[in-house]
Amino acid sequence: MKKTIAITSALAAASSLATAEIKINEFLSFAGFVDMSYVHSDGELDGDGETDNSFGVDQVEIDWLFNFGKVTAQVDLEYEGDNGRGDANDSDGGVEVEQAFVSYDLGNGASITAGRYESMLGLEAKEPTGLYQYSTAYSLDGEFGLPGSSSVSILPDYAQGVKYTRESNGTFFGISIQDQSFDTDSGRFGGDGNDDNDSSYGIEVAFSTELSDGLTFFLGGAYEDVENNAGDDTDTWVINSYVTYETGAWTFGAELNYGESDANGPAEAITQFGLTGEETTQGLIMANYAYSDCCSVTGRISYSEHDADGGVEADFTKYTLAHNYAVSDNLAIITEVSLVDGELAGDDAEATTGAVEVLFTF
Repeated sequence: MKKTIAITSALAAASSLATAEIKINEFLSFAGFVDMSYVHSDGELDGDGETDNSFGVDQVEIDWLFNFGKVTAQVDLEYEGDNGRGDANDSDGGVEVEQAFVSYDLGNGASITAGRYESMLGLEAKEPTGLYQYSTAYSLDGEFGLPGSSSVSILPDYAQGVKYTRESNGTFFGISIQDQSFDTDSGRFGGDGNDDNDSSYGIEVAFSTELSDGLTFFLGGAYEDVENNAGDDTDTWVINSYVTYETGAWTFGAELNYGESDANGPAEAITQFGLTGEETTQGLIMANYAYSDCCSVTGRISYSEHDADGGVEADFTKYTLAHNYAVSDNLAIITEVSLVDGELAGDDAEATTGAVEVLFTF
């Protein structure tokens, strides 16, 4: 459930919840979580307002963990609700396999992994158990009529392929060869809205190192080439970099992303805004202060700027304040208030959202 790169260990422990596995026998154990929330949002695009209230189960996940010495495996089964969480994992509901992979320990901190696994990119965790707040940095609460997910993140989520990683003395390196790097749905960056593509391939590379005590640096990127049945190519690439610093009760983080996606051929909806190409710059800064063993406060400012073909531009700034209260080792209550202020194709866009999340882990 957590990111495997050492640099993100402080962020992944944000919820202060126990993540110990429940052991069935010597070879099999499992873990998981139940995530539910109440969300109230007021959104306005070009003077037209919309208010929404939702309560439901956002996600339920059970992770099956297999250990046979040098060979380990993991299968994550998840149910995702459709109550509009607005993160990178939005779906219409249903049960699916989130991850399913096998790893072989090569020794000296190196391993080979094959199957479906999580992207190595991104400062923020891809699961609610690794977040300080309810929402993710690049989700636009209120949606503003965007297609697909309300997330405008350009970072990849999960892919199928083969990955080599090595971690030693505070330094991590990983390279993944995979069938694709980005979600192919039309509502996500790099997706062409066509499930009947002829061929595609992707590559992802990641590197992190500990610069000094508590200070770490990460640099990575992903590239994907997709060719549809008509012979038209879509090239998409992203560079992701971030730093984290932990000192005492404080944890700080800063991230910068840049990506481009373009299509050669007939117009395909390959961007969040339904056009044939896009350049995107995104970034965030955040600070978390743990004022007790069970409680912390987080402030975050994130920004997303999109320049799409056809002269369509969009930019959004999101301000988030959240409180995390660990009621027990396995139960947390997260409250959040966020404000999105921006512009979409020349129209003013604003949204205010309040959320209360209950997160149970086992």
